[in-house]
Amino acid sequence: MSIKSDLRADLLLLLTAFIWGLAFVYQRSGMDHIGPITFTFGRFLIGAIAILPLWYWMEKPQQIFAFNSINKKAALLGLILTAGMLLQQWGMVYTTAGRAGFLTGVYIVFVPLIGLFFRNKTEWPTWLGMSLALFGLYFMAQIDSNEIFIGDILVLGSSLLFALHIIFTGIIANDTSPFRLIFVQFMVAALITGILVPIFEGWNWQGILDAGVALLYVGVLSSAVGFTLQVVGQRTAPSSHTAIILSFEAVFAAFCGWLILDEYLTQPELIGCALILAGGLISQLKSLLNRAPGEPIQHPHGAN
Repeated sequence: MSIKSDLRADLLLLLTAFIWGLAFVYQRSGMDHIGPITFTFGRFLIGAIAILPLWYWMEKPQQIFAFNSINKKAALLGLILTAGMLLQQWGMVYTTAGRAGFLTGVYIVFVPLIGLFFRNKTEWPTWLGMSLALFGLYFMAQIDSNEIFIGDILVLGSSLLFALHIIFTGIIANDTSPFRLIFVQFMVAALITGILVPIFEGWNWQGILDAGVALLYVGVLSSAVGFTLQVVGQRTAPSSHTAIILSFEAVFAAFCGWLILDEYLTQPELIGCALILAGGLISQLKSLLNRAPGEPIQHPHGAN
């Protein structure tokens, strides 16, 4: 890949991190009105509806629900995504946003560790960058208690599932349309959560209306736009590198809290932002230093 393509992928993933960082605000506010399962159902149903006309406009697909290998893989990704989102939403009911942000970001460690089972090699700058980013997330969360909440365990479980989602997305991102990959996942997630809502929470139509703004943001921007950008970006960016860039969502969450909610960054949070930024830059160090003049940066396909 050329430097231009490499930069384009990184910018798409960085934009994804910004969209997801802002989504934390709406995920918290939305659950003031509805339960985590209903919220997850709403975000994915809206996401599927939002991406369908864009898919038709861009690619004019002949078949949507064809029973083929690509749709099967996308459906499997949908199962992983659904489980991860449900655990994260459920966990955020019982833990703080700071702790949830830190524990969600632990996927930057899970991605290369799981990748070892797929015989994927991760270079030392990436490991160093991940370590710095992980410390940065810790500073941003400002965890000052040794107490472990049930919500922490749930969010940590979602982090593991998100790591699997990143790896498998990297593996199949080049095999199909990003719109197909996202649409099938969202439909699977909406179907599963739609079955679970009446069993565990019941339909609260007034609550859904009250959470409308939050659902629209996470459905259209965080889900439809964000996940599409992730798939497109992962066509050229390795999964370990992708995980580091996506960890910037914690930085953007803090920035949006300052900009929108007038929540000023403390000194530990500023240190955390600096460490995450340093981790992202160091992760690219070896590929930049080893590149001969005029030689493009090569990103292998799939997870590594």
